Amino acid sequence: MREQNTKKLIFGIAVILLVSSFSYFQYIVPYHIFFKEQIQLFVYDSSYILSYFLKPGGLACLAGDFLTQFLYLKGGGAVVISMLIFFEWLLIVRILYSFELRKMATLWALFPVIVEWMIISRIDFSIAMSVAFALVLLAIFVYTLIKNKTASIIYGIIFVPVLYVLLGGAVFLFPAAILIYDIYRGEKRYLYWLTLIVLTVIIPYLLRSHYLITVTQAYYYPYTRINQKTSCLVTVLILLFSSLKIIRKYRVTILTCVLTFLFIIASGIVGLIATTNFKREKILGIATEAYFENWNKLLKMSEKSKLENPITAYYTNLALSKQMQLGDRMMDFYQPFVSGLFLWVNSESNWFTIFFSSDVFYHIGDMNMAQHSAMLGMIFSPYQRSSRLIQRLAEINVVTGDVPAAMKYIRMMESSLFHSKRAAFLKEAALSTRPDDYPWLQNKRSQIHVNDTMHTPFNVLLPLELLVKQNPDNRAALDYLLAYHLMSKNIPDFFNVYSSYCKDKTGYVPKVFAEALLIYFAINKVDPETIKEYNINPVIIKDFNDYTKLYESSKGNLELLKEKFPNTYWLFYHFAKTKT
Repeated sequence: MREQNTKKLIFGIAVILLVSSFSYFQYIVPYHIFFKEQIQLFVYDSSYILSYFLKPGGLACLAGDFLTQFLYLKGGGAVVISMLIFFEWLLIVRILYSFELRKMATLWALFPVIVEWMIISRIDFSIAMSVAFALVLLAIFVYTLIKNKTASIIYGIIFVPVLYVLLGGAVFLFPAAILIYDIYRGEKRYLYWLTLIVLTVIIPYLLRSHYLITVTQAYYYPYTRINQKTSCLVTVLILLFSSLKIIRKYRVTILTCVLTFLFIIASGIVGLIATTNFKREKILGIATEAYFENWNKLLKMSEKSKLENPITAYYTNLALSKQMQLGDRMMDFYQPFVSGLFLWVNSESNWFTIFFSSDVFYHIGDMNMAQHSAMLGMIFSPYQRSSRLIQRLAEINVVTGDVPAAMKYIRMMESSLFHSKRAAFLKEAALSTRPDDYPWLQNKRSQIHVNDTMHTPFNVLLPLELLVKQNPDNRAALDYLLAYHLMSKNIPDFFNVYSSYCKDKTGYVPKVFAEALLIYFAINKVDPETIKEYNINPVIIKDFNDYTKLYESSKGNLELLKEKFPNTYWLFYHFAKTKT
C-alpha cells in the first residue's frame, strides 16, 4: 500500500469521525450542551477574570468558561467541542509522528479523542477539562520539537510548575509523555527524569495552602473525578504502545487500516450508547424549551417522550398553564400527584430539582418563594453562577420593585456576551418611571402578594390560597390551586375553591375540572338543578354516567376503564396511588 494513498484514506476516515462528532453534539445531545451554558456565566470583568487564578488550572478554566458561553448559540456547542476534539486529535497525531508512526498515527490518535467524546456531554464535565488536555498536548508537542538536550531539560523542568498553575491536574500527562519519549529515543537522563517526577508530585502539595484547597483537590483540579482523566490515561497508553519498536516492523495495508477503522467505529458506537443519557437529554430538552419559553415545542416534546418524571410533569403543567390549558389537558400527561406541580426541595433533593424549583413560583406570582428557590438553586448548582438563575433573580427583583437588587444581577448580565440584550430590556423596565409601558411587568406585579405571611417551604398551599384570595384574577395561581386539590384528591376543597372563584364567571368549564365536579356531585348526591348551575358539558355528564356504570359492573377493572375512558380524572381519582 502506497504511503500517499494510506495518508489520504486514514485522513478521510478521521474527517468522517470528526464530522460524526459534530452531528452527535448537534443532534443527539444538544440540550446537554445548552444546559452547560445555563449553569455558568462568563463575565467580562477584570476582577472576575483574575479570580480564576485563585485555583490551579486558572488558564484552562478561564479559556474553558470563555468557550462555554458560545454554547448558548444553536450549533455553537457542536462547533466549539468539535474544534477542540479536532485540535486534540491533530496534536496527538503530531506527537505520534515523533515516534516514527506516520502511517497509523491518524487512526491511533482517535482513541483518546473518542473517549473524551463519550464523556464531554456529561453535566459535570467542564469544557475547561478539554482545554487543559489540549494545552498539555501542545506543551508535549513543543517538547518533541526541541533537539537541543540542554534546552529540553530546561523546558521540561520550568514547564512542570508553569503547567500546574495554568492547567491544574492535567500536568501529570506532561512528565509521563516526556519519560516515554526520552526512553524511546534511547536517552538515559535519570536525574532529569527523577527531578520531573519529584516536581510533579511535590508542587501540588506545596501549593495547596496557597490555593486553599485539600490535598485531593490539589492533585485533581479541575479534573474532580478520576473518570474525567480517562482521555489523558488513554493517551499515555497509546504513547507507551507507540514506543515499542516492534510496532514499526508491521506492514500497514488497506486491510489493517480498515480493521482498525471498524474497531474504532464499533468501540465508539458501543461506548456512546452506553454513556449517553437519553432520558436526561429529554428532561433537559423540556427544561431548556421552558427557559426559552417555547411552550408549544415543549408540549410536543412531552407528548412524544411520554416520560414519567416529576421534572417533565412540572414543566408540562407549567406550559399548559401558560397556554390556559391546565384545566383541560393535564390528564393527557403523566401526573405524579402534587410533585408534578411543585418540585419539593428538602435534604434529599438533587441539585437538578433545586435548580428548576423557582420557575412555577415565579409563574404564579409568589416572588418570595421564587427568589428563595432561585438562591438555593444557585448555591447547589456546580459553579454557583448560573446565567439562567441570575436572569431569574433579576426578573424577580424588577417585578418586586427592588431596583438596587435587580441592578446587581443586571450588571452581571450586561457584562456577558449573549445575555446583555435581555439585561438592557430588564434595566429599562426597572428604571422606568412609566411601568404602564410594560404590560408584562404590570401583569406580574398584579399577581404578587399584597400582604405576606410566614410559612415553611413545604407549605405551598397557604401562599397559593393567599395569592388567589388577594387577586382572584390571578389565573395562574387559581389554576394551580385547583390542580393542587385535584392532585391531592381533595375534592371538597376543590369544589369550594371552584364555587368561590370560577362559578358564574365563565360559560365554559375545563374538562378536568368538570370531571372533578361530577365526582363531588355524585358523592354528595347533589340535585340535578344545582348541577345545571355549573354549565358542565352534557357530553362529559353522559361519559361520567357511563363510566360509573362500567366501574360498578366491572368491579373496578382498570384496563377496561382505561380503554373506554382514557385520560380522565376519574381514572386518576380511583386508581392513582403514591409510590413508596
